[in-house]
Amino acid sequence: MKHPNKSRSQAGFSLVEVTLAVAIAALAIITLLGLLPQGLEMARKTALMINDSNILEQVTHDMENATFDMLPKPNQKVNKYYNDQGREVAQDATDLAFVVEIEQQSVVALPKAEKTQPYLKRMVIKIAATSSPSFVFGTNNTGSYVVFNQLIAKTR
Repeated sequence: MKHPNKSRSQAGFSLVEVTLAVAIAALAIITLLGLLPQGLEMARKTALMINDSNILEQVTHDMENATFDMLPKPNQKVNKYYNDQGREVAQDATDLAFVVEIEQQSVVALPKAEKTQPYLKRMVIKIAATSSPSFVFGTNNTGSYVVFNQLIAKTR
Protein backbone atom coordinates (compact mmCIF):
# COMPACT_ATOMS: atom_id res chain seq x y z
CA MET A 1 0.00 0.00 0.00
CA LYS A 2 1.21 3.41 -0.90
CA HIS A 3 0.83 6.43 1.30
CA PRO A 4 -0.04 9.60 -0.47
CA ASN A 5 2.90 12.04 -0.47
CA LYS A 6 2.34 15.30 1.32
CA SER A 7 3.47 18.38 -0.45
CA ARG A 8 6.07 20.61 1.18
CA SER A 9 3.53 23.36 1.88
CA GLN A 10 1.51 21.05 4.14
CA ALA A 11 4.46 19.53 6.03
CA GLY A 12 5.05 22.24 8.72
CA PHE A 13 4.28 25.76 9.89
CA SER A 14 4.38 28.65 7.51
CA LEU A 15 6.61 31.66 8.06
CA VAL A 16 3.58 33.81 8.90
CA GLU A 17 2.44 31.38 11.62
CA VAL A 18 5.91 31.24 13.19
CA THR A 19 6.20 35.05 13.10
CA LEU A 20 2.82 35.45 14.82
CA ALA A 21 3.75 32.90 17.49
CA VAL A 22 7.06 34.67 18.20
CA ALA A 23 5.30 38.07 18.32
CA ILE A 24 2.73 36.80 20.85
CA ALA A 25 5.46 35.22 23.00
CA ALA A 26 7.54 38.43 22.86
CA LEU A 27 4.52 40.51 23.88
CA ALA A 28 3.91 38.24 26.89
CA ILE A 29 7.57 38.39 27.95
CA ILE A 30 7.75 42.17 27.59
CA THR A 31 4.58 42.54 29.68
CA LEU A 32 6.03 40.36 32.44
CA LEU A 33 9.33 42.25 32.37
CA GLY A 34 7.40 45.52 32.66
CA LEU A 35 5.89 44.29 35.92
CA LEU A 36 9.28 43.35 37.39
CA PRO A 37 10.30 46.88 38.57
CA GLN A 38 6.92 47.36 40.25
CA GLY A 39 7.28 44.02 42.02
CA LEU A 40 10.78 44.86 43.19
CA GLU A 41 9.65 48.27 44.47
CA MET A 42 6.74 46.65 46.31
CA ALA A 43 9.11 44.12 47.90
CA ARG A 44 11.47 46.94 48.98
CA LYS A 45 8.61 48.94 50.55
CA THR A 46 7.28 45.85 52.31
CA ALA A 47 10.70 45.06 53.78
CA LEU A 48 11.02 48.66 54.96
CA MET A 49 7.58 48.53 56.61
CA ILE A 50 8.46 45.26 58.35
CA ASN A 51 11.72 46.73 59.67
CA ASP A 52 9.92 49.88 60.85
CA SER A 53 7.32 47.73 62.62
CA ASN A 54 9.98 45.60 64.33
CA ILE A 55 11.92 48.67 65.48
CA LEU A 56 8.75 50.39 66.70
CA GLU A 57 7.78 47.29 68.67
CA GLN A 58 11.23 47.08 70.26
CA VAL A 59 11.32 50.79 71.18
CA THR A 60 7.78 50.65 72.58
CA HIS A 61 8.58 47.54 74.59
CA ASP A 62 11.66 49.22 76.07
CA MET A 63 9.66 52.32 77.02
CA GLU A 64 6.83 50.30 78.57
CA ASN A 65 9.31 48.41 80.75
CA ALA A 66 11.14 51.55 81.86
CA THR A 67 10.06 53.73 84.75
CA PHE A 68 8.70 57.17 83.94
CA ASP A 69 11.83 58.90 85.18
CA MET A 70 13.90 56.90 82.65
CA LEU A 71 11.81 58.09 79.68
CA PRO A 72 12.93 61.16 77.73
CA LYS A 73 11.80 64.43 79.31
CA PRO A 74 9.47 66.76 77.38
CA ASN A 75 11.16 68.18 74.28
CA GLN A 76 14.28 66.07 74.94
CA LYS A 77 15.31 64.01 71.93
CA VAL A 78 16.95 60.60 72.28
CA ASN A 79 18.50 58.86 69.27
CA LYS A 80 18.87 55.11 68.87
CA TYR A 81 20.50 53.18 66.04
CA TYR A 82 19.49 49.88 64.44
CA ASN A 83 20.83 47.54 61.76
CA ASP A 84 18.86 46.10 58.85
CA GLN A 85 17.72 43.19 61.05
CA GLY A 86 16.07 45.56 63.56
CA ARG A 87 18.69 45.04 66.28
CA GLU A 88 20.02 47.98 68.22
CA VAL A 89 23.64 48.87 67.40
CA ALA A 90 26.13 51.53 68.41
CA GLN A 91 26.14 54.91 66.68
CA ASP A 92 29.41 54.14 64.89
CA ALA A 93 28.46 50.59 63.80
CA THR A 94 29.32 49.57 60.25
CA ASP A 95 25.94 47.90 59.72
CA LEU A 96 23.86 50.93 60.72
CA ALA A 97 20.66 51.04 58.65
CA PHE A 98 18.07 52.94 60.72
CA VAL A 99 18.17 56.02 62.93
CA VAL A 100 15.38 56.47 65.49
CA GLU A 101 14.52 59.67 67.33
CA ILE A 102 12.32 59.47 70.43
CA GLU A 103 10.73 62.59 71.87
CA GLN A 104 8.07 63.10 74.54
CA GLN A 105 5.22 65.50 73.87
CA SER A 106 4.98 68.10 76.60
CA VAL A 107 1.37 67.64 77.81
CA VAL A 108 -1.02 64.74 77.47
CA ALA A 109 -4.70 65.13 78.32
CA LEU A 110 -7.54 62.78 77.61
CA PRO A 111 -10.68 64.11 75.92
CA LYS A 112 -13.18 65.47 78.45
CA ALA A 113 -10.61 65.14 81.26
CA GLU A 114 -10.36 68.05 83.65
CA LYS A 115 -6.59 67.88 84.04
CA THR A 116 -3.53 66.36 82.48
CA GLN A 117 -2.75 62.74 83.19
CA PRO A 118 0.42 62.26 85.26
CA TYR A 119 0.73 58.56 84.37
CA LEU A 120 0.21 58.95 80.66
CA LYS A 121 2.91 60.05 78.23
CA ARG A 122 2.79 60.52 74.47
CA MET A 123 6.01 59.59 72.75
CA VAL A 124 6.78 60.60 69.17
CA ILE A 125 8.98 58.01 67.46
CA LYS A 126 10.61 58.91 64.14
CA ILE A 127 12.33 56.20 62.10
CA ALA A 128 14.61 56.99 59.16
CA ALA A 129 16.11 54.38 56.86
CA THR A 130 19.61 55.82 56.62
CA SER A 131 23.16 54.77 57.37
CA SER A 132 24.12 58.27 58.49
CA PRO A 133 24.22 58.56 62.30
CA SER A 134 24.03 62.35 61.97
CA PHE A 135 20.67 62.29 60.15
CA VAL A 136 18.61 65.35 61.08
CA PHE A 137 14.86 64.92 61.53
CA GLY A 138 13.25 68.13 60.35
CA THR A 139 10.53 69.76 58.32
CA ASN A 140 12.57 69.98 55.11
CA ASN A 141 13.04 66.19 54.77
CA THR A 142 9.77 64.77 56.10
CA GLY A 143 9.47 62.34 53.20
CA SER A 144 12.59 60.45 54.25
CA TYR A 145 11.30 59.14 57.59
CA VAL A 146 8.10 57.88 59.19
CA VAL A 147 6.51 59.18 62.38
CA PHE A 148 4.65 57.14 64.98
CA ASN A 149 2.80 58.35 68.09
CA GLN A 150 2.75 56.01 71.05
CA LEU A 151 0.95 56.40 74.37
CA ILE A 152 2.76 54.98 77.38
CA ALA A 153 0.61 54.46 80.47
CA LYS A 154 1.75 53.53 83.97
CA THR A 155 -0.26 52.89 87.10
CA ARG A 156 2.58 53.65 89.49
